[in-house]
Amino acid sequence: MPTADEMYRRHPEQAEIDDVLAGRGVCALGTLNKDGSIHLAYLIFLYEDGRFFLETASSTRKARNVAARGAASLLMQGTASSGRSLMVECEGTARIIAVPEAHETNHRIRSKYLLPDAVAGVDAAWGEFDDVSIEVTPERWRSWTGDAFAATTASALGRPYEELWQPD
Repeated sequence: MPTADEMYRRHPEQAEIDDVLAGRGVCALGTLNKDGSIHLAYLIFLYEDGRFFLETASSTRKARNVAARGAASLLMQGTASSGRSLMVECEGTARIIAVPEAHETNHRIRSKYLLPDAVAGVDAAWGEFDDVSIEVTPERWRSWTGDAFAATTASALGRPYEELWQPD
């Protein structure tokens, strides 16, 4: 049986991390409120050239927090092409991208997620209020996988880990 350190210190391969960053999952964005608490929001994202890009409105708390304090954390969960489920987290500096660059950035983000024939319409519908983008440049990374937990649990119970969970 693995030790606690072996269970909690299992790290995915870089190719698996890249799979999650390229996927169409969402991320949890954490920004720092004025009182020191953390504001969390789920967002679609684009990871490109070593930076994360997220769309939002300048009136949102996340945008105001980034403008005031310039820091953010991101957490993504995904399944790599290897089939392993993993978490990827980063902390870094953040900045606001204003229009007109924000419109082009938000278009690229939406193009990752939306059907090609829907992007222009969503750009038009959302462009007026999603007037900024957030750029996060990672400075620290963390990643982990629960494959050791799943294997140990399956071995102990004699059945696949995936069968242990209540259906949605």
